[in-house]
Amino acid sequence: MALYHKDKEAPVSKATTLALIITSLVAAPSALAYEYGQYADTTLDRLINDYPGRYRGTANFEGASDWMQARLGSGYALSRQPFSWVVAGASRSSQNVIATAAGVTGRSLVVGAHFDTFFGRPTLQGLDDNGSGAAVLTEIARNLSGLDLEDGLTFLAFGAEEEGLRGSRAYVSSLDAEARASLTGMINIDSLITGDKMYAHAGGNSIANPALASLREHAFRIAEELGIELFTNPGLDPAYPIGTGCCSDGDSFNAALAIPVLYLESTNWEIGDLDGYTQTTNPAIPGGATWHNPALDNEAVLVSAFGRERIDQRLRDYSRLLTRLVLEATNTDLRYSTASAAHTMRAVEEGLARQHQNLGQLHERRWLLLQLDSREVGSFDGAIGAEGGANPSGGFDDGVQGRARHAGIYALGDYQISPTLNIGASLSYGGGKQDLQHGGKIESDTWQAGVYAQLNDGGPLWLNADLRAGRSDLDLTRSLVIQGNGGGPVVLNQRLSGDTDATFWGGRLLTGYDFSFGQLRSGPLAGIEYTRYVIDGFTEKQALRTALDYQTERYDSVELSLGWRAYGDIEFDRGLKVQPYASLAWVEELGDGFSDSFSAVSRGDGATRTTRVSNVDKHFARAQVGAQLAINESLGLYAEANGRLQHDDGEATGFLIGAQWAF
Repeated sequence: MALYHKDKEAPVSKATTLALIITSLVAAPSALAYEYGQYADTTLDRLINDYPGRYRGTANFEGASDWMQARLGSGYALSRQPFSWVVAGASRSSQNVIATAAGVTGRSLVVGAHFDTFFGRPTLQGLDDNGSGAAVLTEIARNLSGLDLEDGLTFLAFGAEEEGLRGSRAYVSSLDAEARASLTGMINIDSLITGDKMYAHAGGNSIANPALASLREHAFRIAEELGIELFTNPGLDPAYPIGTGCCSDGDSFNAALAIPVLYLESTNWEIGDLDGYTQTTNPAIPGGATWHNPALDNEAVLVSAFGRERIDQRLRDYSRLLTRLVLEATNTDLRYSTASAAHTMRAVEEGLARQHQNLGQLHERRWLLLQLDSREVGSFDGAIGAEGGANPSGGFDDGVQGRARHAGIYALGDYQISPTLNIGASLSYGGGKQDLQHGGKIESDTWQAGVYAQLNDGGPLWLNADLRAGRSDLDLTRSLVIQGNGGGPVVLNQRLSGDTDATFWGGRLLTGYDFSFGQLRSGPLAGIEYTRYVIDGFTEKQALRTALDYQTERYDSVELSLGWRAYGDIEFDRGLKVQPYASLAWVEELGDGFSDSFSAVSRGDGATRTTRVSNVDKHFARAQVGAQLAINESLGLYAEANGRLQHDDGEATGFLIGAQWAF
């Protein structure tokens, strides 16, 4: 790192480091074993051992450039930026290595570190200055690779920093007005090992405009959460105002652009001349600094002085801090949080539909009994019962969802008004639980009430109708787990929870014509059903920037169905009776009952984000098969399986068992 100190005669090197936050997406269990710093350590090992003396015009600089490009990883557009400058009439040249990934906003954050060593010293490994910063740069890029970014990212490996910040100056000069306006900030990483303490500083532009210290303050919030001890320049030297940094590639951005700049470095601002140039009190480092010295800034000396664990710890902690910082500074964590919440709400919607369907299935079984058993006009019959059901983890519209199960109790009764008309009412209570990915869940307590009617004179033509309404108390827990596609660590793993209420109501008409075949009846059926769902808005409880304020969701379901059914009444000895039933219907959804998009307000920035939710298949078949067993006149058992066929998103199979007591 090149330091041009106005009070020093010659350039000396000073470390500047950046704090980046990166949060990520979904994680494979195998990735949980990943240790931060591993990828950076591999980058560093080759930089210092294969490419010492990596300065302009050398084969080692070219090799290091290739290595940096390879290590910046997939998921980015990779390029080289050649540049040149003139000193005393002589032209000199070098290059930057650039990795970019676009976001969805047009804005972009820059993260940079130089990878060259001090000019003219071919044996200089430059482990501290700045193999360490360059190595961490590659790990951050790898950790975030493949994420669906909100703001874009540019990772810059600068050349010729040690000759007057030439790489970063060339990059800034190349930006047109539109590119400059799109920049949200710059993070610079430099010299992370030798120094006694880890530091984060704002740019000098923050003195006149404190808002430009936002990246520094963000870094400290993350460091506190992660348990990383982080410091800032205490301002003991008046030439370096408190909380600010300098003398590395961040200066090129600080001087030309009114954006937040963050310097990350390891040094010690409380010793020597109080200017950060003296890095350590360790007596194994003569003079307290390793800048530009081949005899000191190398692996053997630094391991001997500090132990291997110092290198491992710094690579690990800077990578943790910066990965998280970059994730959050680009608002990618908020983008993923909104998408996660949309998946959760889709699971809520499907759960409400299942609860509504449970009462509908209860009415359907009752209608079959009414058609099979003749009733006297003026008679009243009823039943109480309990049931439980489950949906396996496969076959949901959304892969985030896992197994669902429910249990409940109910009561119903109906009155035979005339030889052709029966009307009844029902009341049920049920509790449900839906598993989500990574330990998330939805728990519900639901009350439902319904009225139903059947019009049938004992002949083949029938008409059934019902109205149903319900209310659910919902406790939601979602897991926000983010991991890039590079096989790196899980960069964000948070639990968020909230509770809300939902109401739903609707009605349907079913009609058909049954042919008799002995104890079996079978025939076509047709139906129409409408349901209205309302999920109240609510706020998640956790004091996290990824927590959301949910808006009230309202949506409608309209289904047309056409199919065939069969059912029977088979009597056995000792009063046993089995009533099997089955149906198969083609369904056309005019409204699928699921919202097409989801909006929520992010606590992190107060902005409303909207994400699309993929539409489910609207044309499919629905199948049902079951049996009711009458043990005697009062006690009955039943079991049922149902699902859908020819559906793009799975079969959504469900199983149900229950018992009821008739009176």
